[in-house]
Amino acid sequence: MRAAFVVSGLMTGGAEMMLYKLLKTLPRERVEPLVISLGRGGRPAELIERLKVSVIGLGLDGQGLWSVSRAALKGRAALKRFQPDIVCGWMYHGNVAAWLLTRGLGVPLVWSIRQTLNLAGEKVATRRVIRTGARLSRTPKRIVYVSHIGREQHRAVGYCAEHDCVLPNGFELDDFRRDPAQRARLRAELGATEGTCVIGHLARYHPMKDQAGLIGAARRVVAEEQEVLFVMAGAGLDGMNAALAAAIRECRLEPYVRLVGETTCPQALLSACDLFCLPSAWGEGFPNAVGEAMACEVPCVVTRVGDGPDLVGATGLVVDPGDREGLAQALLQLVRLGPTARAGLGARARSRIAESFSLPDVATRYAGVFDEAVAMTA
Repeated sequence: MRAAFVVSGLMTGGAEMMLYKLLKTLPRERVEPLVISLGRGGRPAELIERLKVSVIGLGLDGQGLWSVSRAALKGRAALKRFQPDIVCGWMYHGNVAAWLLTRGLGVPLVWSIRQTLNLAGEKVATRRVIRTGARLSRTPKRIVYVSHIGREQHRAVGYCAEHDCVLPNGFELDDFRRDPAQRARLRAELGATEGTCVIGHLARYHPMKDQAGLIGAARRVVAEEQEVLFVMAGAGLDGMNAALAAAIRECRLEPYVRLVGETTCPQALLSACDLFCLPSAWGEGFPNAVGEAMACEVPCVVTRVGDGPDLVGATGLVVDPGDREGLAQALLQLVRLGPTARAGLGARARSRIAESFSLPDVATRYAGVFDEAVAMTA
């Protein structure tokens, strides 16, 4: 089966990295892929190309009519050359673009929605795309949601429920496991002693991820426990981020926070951590970083956004979004557990990933969805 994926963009992010992991795991004798990216490419694009999967960038960074028309012609020509058996949209803009590019081609369409819904938190243009998706949502043969909460939210704003399903993110247990050597090396580089409890955060810099809330909670944690170090990694989480650096200075947290920027080896970072925190305010569907931390035997604190609480289960703690005091108390609770009890939680976390969220199982289910969509067209 030839499958073309139309993705909003390939800059670093959880949805983009999940596409890479899916392409890496889908059996090539069963699915031959092509990727069409509307916007700019970053590390995920490079990783996908290393799989010997063609990535066609449409350069749709501008919004002018000429830019859109040129991109549409290029994308449609690529599809005609590839002659796909199925086209899969990936994220809101990718879904609508996939609908546009396949018009008149007679190719079955699948959509993949990667987040929960918060219209008020989105840009005006993105809100329009989401509403357009609702109007077009009877066209795809299947709509795949990454979370159960996301499915219910989208149904409530008009997305067709007739052929939808939920497929969570999957995680690579071979690639994500605690590495003692990397743990020792990175902790030494960070200046963490044996007794330091390292609290990790891995995400792009965005209000949705509520890094400001994490800094606020960190101030409360440090007021009671000084043997802690917060390590924040991801695109935009570096010394060039003036707003975040100012917040850290204002809270007098310079000795307790490290901004390390984007990492090419998240396993090393997670191996160095004793806890992981993702305090998302909205929009999170099924957080990749949390699953990867759990695979590395790191207990997690998450907010009640998307399916993060279901992912963590009884292996971590859950607080309400925006509740800085609750977040601080959850972190303090796990800090005070001590290393032995935290190691027990971490082992249970990895077992939970292995039992319920392994990447090969998720990839097999995706291939099944594609088979069903093709059969519905025959």
